[in-house]
Amino acid sequence: PFSSVRWIKEDVLLVDTRHPELVPPPRVSLFQNGSLYVRSLKAEDTGEYICEMMTADGLATQYHAIEVQYPPTVHSDPSGIFEVKIGSVFEIVCEATGVPQPIITWKRKGKSASEHLDNTRRMMVEVSSHEMSGPIQCIATNGVGEPAVAGINMIVLFPPEVKPESPLVHTKINLRTSLECHVISAPVATVHWFHHGIPVLQDLRISRHDTDINVNYTVLNYHATTKHVLTIKKVKETDLGMYECRAENKLGYKGAIIELTGRPLPSVFKTSPLASKPMTHNLIWQTESLSQIFEYKLKFRQIPSGNITPTNRHVGIDWNELVIPSELSEGPIHTIGYTLQGLMPASIYDVAVQSRNRYGWSDVSRIIRFATGGEIELPNMSTESIDYEPIEDNYITDTNSPAVYSDYSSDPISK
Repeated sequence: PFSSVRWIKEDVLLVDTRHPELVPPPRVSLFQNGSLYVRSLKAEDTGEYICEMMTADGLATQYHAIEVQYPPTVHSDPSGIFEVKIGSVFEIVCEATGVPQPIITWKRKGKSASEHLDNTRRMMVEVSSHEMSGPIQCIATNGVGEPAVAGINMIVLFPPEVKPESPLVHTKINLRTSLECHVISAPVATVHWFHHGIPVLQDLRISRHDTDINVNYTVLNYHATTKHVLTIKKVKETDLGMYECRAENKLGYKGAIIELTGRPLPSVFKTSPLASKPMTHNLIWQTESLSQIFEYKLKFRQIPSGNITPTNRHVGIDWNELVIPSELSEGPIHTIGYTLQGLMPASIYDVAVQSRNRYGWSDVSRIIRFATGGEIELPNMSTESIDYEPIEDNYITDTNSPAVYSDYSSDPISK
């Protein structure tokens, strides 16, 4: 039994039975057995509590140290939506509180970024790509309650990136045609079209259409993706040439070149149904052209033995050229076949072709390689069939030189 009891917290008297007029603080009460009761604990209740009890044997004192545990809280600087220019470097700092002391981990775009950052309250960010746009989060955990999360939603600002749907658009006079480019930027870019460096003006024949092609609306769009189409209803001769799709925002500008041409597309070699012989080889190729093709320029060369590997392929070997008249064809797909004669048996040849219509010569086709019949050591290549796998690089650069007639003979393949 005791005659009186009082409780003190860090030099503040809470209750004293000798002074019933003393009102205990809110949430604090005293049980009949002298125990102190604190309801709805808060962080401020942490501290040292002293119980002084007067008994028949004198004053008895007991000490209690209480630590109130509570879930973490965290805040970051900067925070929220954070715009930053590409190439910038900045620091994000997270401050966490809680008992026990929280541990901080990091995430970038939902993936762990805590390597070398374990329980570090600072992260240095070097903004090297617009692909880095997205959330950067610091997560505070201490085993009490739920983790706390803070951070930024980083939006990387960058100059426009422009990509043409096709750098080469083929057409013919009086046809309807469209030029298209795609633009990625942050902030949104302004797009203009130029023809030979002069702004393109819209009228009844020439129009443009701009479309936002961002389709993922479930998350924040960190940059604008737009499609821009320039349409010419009836192509004139003066419409042909070089166009530029130029995009500009406050960080810079970028353009993409698109050529509108009536020239043929590069020809494509096809497998010939006719068997080749030791001194002849049958070739068939197809060319897409919206206008009548006038002629073809067939280029071929013999590859010396021991020079068929990629590292030894190009040793300044001269090309032979044949000019082949075109056959009448409605198009737009034009097919022609030719037989090269006077070839060396058991030999390797490269071959390529160009075509010409009223608008000029096409680009050179991809170089293909074939072997004439005979005894020849050529791993992974038939001696009587064409190798339609493309050679790595096209080294024919003299595409518009006058035709040179070689001493080799050639005949059309009979259809």
